[in-house]
Amino acid sequence: MKIKLISGFILLAIATKLLAQDISFVASAPKYVRVGEQFQIQYTIDKNVDDFTPPDFDGFDYLGGPMQSTSSSTNIINGKVTRSTTFTLIYYLRAKSPGKYTIKPARSSYKKDQVSSNAVDIEVVGTATSQQPQSNTTQQSSGTATSTGDDIFVSLVLDKKTAYVGQQITAWVKVYTKVDLNDIDRRSYKGPEFNGFFKQNIEIPPLRNLEREKVGDEIYYSGVIEKFIISPQRTGKISINPFDLTVLLKKQARQPQSIFDDFFGPSYSSVPKKLTSKSVTVNVKPLPENQPAEFSGAVGSYSIKGSINTNKVNVNEAIQFKIVVSGQGNIRLIEKLNYDLSFFDVFDPVVNSNVDNSGLGGTKVFEITAIPRHAGTFSIDPFSLTYFDINSKSYKTLKTQTFDLIVDKGDADTSSIIITNIAKEDVELLSSDIRYIKTNSKFKPSHNYLIAQFRYYIIYIILLTASSLILIFKRKQIKNNADIVRTRNKKASKVAKKRLKKALSLLKANEKENFFEELSRALWGYFSDKLNIPVSNLSAEKAKASLMNKNIDNQIVDDMLKVISDCEFARYAPGGFDRSLKEVYDEAAKFITIIDQKL
Repeated sequence: MKIKLISGFILLAIATKLLAQDISFVASAPKYVRVGEQFQIQYTIDKNVDDFTPPDFDGFDYLGGPMQSTSSSTNIINGKVTRSTTFTLIYYLRAKSPGKYTIKPARSSYKKDQVSSNAVDIEVVGTATSQQPQSNTTQQSSGTATSTGDDIFVSLVLDKKTAYVGQQITAWVKVYTKVDLNDIDRRSYKGPEFNGFFKQNIEIPPLRNLEREKVGDEIYYSGVIEKFIISPQRTGKISINPFDLTVLLKKQARQPQSIFDDFFGPSYSSVPKKLTSKSVTVNVKPLPENQPAEFSGAVGSYSIKGSINTNKVNVNEAIQFKIVVSGQGNIRLIEKLNYDLSFFDVFDPVVNSNVDNSGLGGTKVFEITAIPRHAGTFSIDPFSLTYFDINSKSYKTLKTQTFDLIVDKGDADTSSIIITNIAKEDVELLSSDIRYIKTNSKFKPSHNYLIAQFRYYIIYIILLTASSLILIFKRKQIKNNADIVRTRNKKASKVAKKRLKKALSLLKANEKENFFEELSRALWGYFSDKLNIPVSNLSAEKAKASLMNKNIDNQIVDDMLKVISDCEFARYAPGGFDRSLKEVYDEAAKFITIIDQKL
């Protein structure tokens, strides 16, 4: 019984504590102030508390307060009415001397329980200046700039200036000001060029307000204009060149001339000012030399997990592995995984990247389809990723689990050998045997020689003219054929359309396997001729890289490669293909037309 009573008191105390924690009690103040500057510290409470005890404002002069205010709001969601009230208390202080100070939490009581605000850290720097821009604190970034000594300047701020090849660096384009700023002229702004870096733009909200920031021994109001994630692609010292930015300063147009001017308020105008940043140098270190053979350039901090859609299939049925790589680093630069599926027919992986809002990490999903051709029990080695770990500054290899797979014979005949992609030639059969020699033929001499006849000279002239024309045509043809790239490129579309026409006839005849084979040959042949890459050396990765180098949209390339993947899948695993043949044919014809127009 005593144990139950004690447990009840403990639960009651915990419930009371949790109820007290349901209150929001927040203290806020500028992070940086100047010596002699007056500022406010504000306490916001969302409940009607019983009392309020402010802290000792050690290190600051107390000027006055609290000034109290109350605000209420009513929300109606799905017919449910909720009302909230916020109480605000403001104290006025003045900084006395340079240094870093911590204002301790304020205290209050709510339903007989003690609650506290957060502590506030304030750094006092420099000396006070009379002119300060009006602004609110909204955005923050971790980089620091170097003051130019001007009242306003623009800077490229990096979170690190020493990095490894492939390591991510966060970069901000920031404006710093001590004077009032009206706007930024983006029409003439081009931003910094990151030659030698892989650049990724990070979307940020439009610049509405500025924040206080300490630069050296001075305080500026700063704002982020653009944000990037950059990764160096070569070693050594890489210099990022200066860039220009035009801002519009807020200035009073004229001094008040009469009482009416004072009544309506002063008039302001925007004055343009061109700002030029300083160059920034990044020291890029090479990765350690003891690189594993499996390392393909991934840099960061990652984890890996894998799964298989089934552990038991029949021969010639498709299985799919799903490997997910996640973590911090440039996810897009992870090109491949290491694995061994030599016992199966394997398709090119379908890869999807998902980068988080910060741009510093995310996930990359590899979907790998394979088809077993023989029955048996298989133990599939783990899929792995070898990368350079930034935290430990060493190479690491991540591995999934081992996959066990049972392949039944099913209805398939595994003893047969299927041969595809054989060019078929028509065979002509002679309808009769060798004819016998006639023995009763009669011959008589003739004295009418051809050279003595007029028609001989006519035929001679005609043959000479024809030979000359043929020679001219052949020389032109030889000249054109000498440019193999040009010839193949010119004929690529014609050859592809011819194969598409044949595929269409197979489609109408409902010869599915031959249809997909011919359609696949049409697409691969088109890529080979258009990109001047032999079919034997052509792969999805090479085709994608070549087309993207020719400024073909990434989505168009991925969609066309998916059509090829569908054709290959349908050829080797027809039972698992459920798309319309006409739909696949139309997509192939459409993509060939689009790429032909763009090239």
